[in-house]
Amino acid sequence: MSNPLQDSAAQLNVCSEDFSINFIGKELFYSNQTLRSVQSEFGVSAHRYEDIADLKPIGDPGLVAGKVVVVDQIMLDDLLARPDAYKEAAGTGCLAFAYRKEDAARSLFETWDRAQFGDIGYLPMNVAPDVWRSILRLLMHEELYLPSFLADCVSAPRPQSKPRLLSKSPVEPKPRPKEPHPIYSRLTRREKQVLQLVSKGQSNKIIAANLGITEHTVKLHMHNVAGKIGVSNRTAAAQFYFEVTADQTHGQTIE
Repeated sequence: MSNPLQDSAAQLNVCSEDFSINFIGKELFYSNQTLRSVQSEFGVSAHRYEDIADLKPIGDPGLVAGKVVVVDQIMLDDLLARPDAYKEAAGTGCLAFAYRKEDAARSLFETWDRAQFGDIGYLPMNVAPDVWRSILRLLMHEELYLPSFLADCVSAPRPQSKPRLLSKSPVEPKPRPKEPHPIYSRLTRREKQVLQLVSKGQSNKIIAANLGITEHTVKLHMHNVAGKIGVSNRTAAAQFYFEVTADQTHGQTIE
């Protein structure tokens, strides 16, 4: 007769080989109880390290499906001092910053070199437990959460200056293809899918069923969308989508 506890532990060990969530910081912020609750909730392996150098690859990296590396706010200076070490530790997985103060998140957002080290997600630590778990679930699916107060820091790209014509040409220049909407292009693929379904009047429950995600995840995506495009309700978000769609010409698709 099998032991249910042993069976559960064995199943957890199988999952840990495929995916892991790794917290970089002090035990004060990531207790053993927190690690156990993450393992129980998500069925993945959870670890805590006080230094990024302690996070070593396990087995053949090519066989690992992915990992999440969550860096605590107290490691901000070290993260900015050697971002390459953190990016290398995360590998092809997801790198996120856990913060308790908005100033710390804003400092990282304004300093982090996204062109060189890629995007980084954000994990607020002063939210309700169910919201915290939902954001962590987003990170597991490589959907980076961006708080609305950081989305406001994103500036629109500067328009390119037009070169001066040295002489008149008898041939009219061909019209340039229309540039993607600067704000819409900042949305992730999943956020665009959710926004499109919202524009069709679908409820969170129906959207969740269509995309195979939870209603909590749908709400988080809409929260991100609202912050990025600068609206406060679903109606305004849908209107924004209709305007972006109308701006597309010559049969261009919204992706």
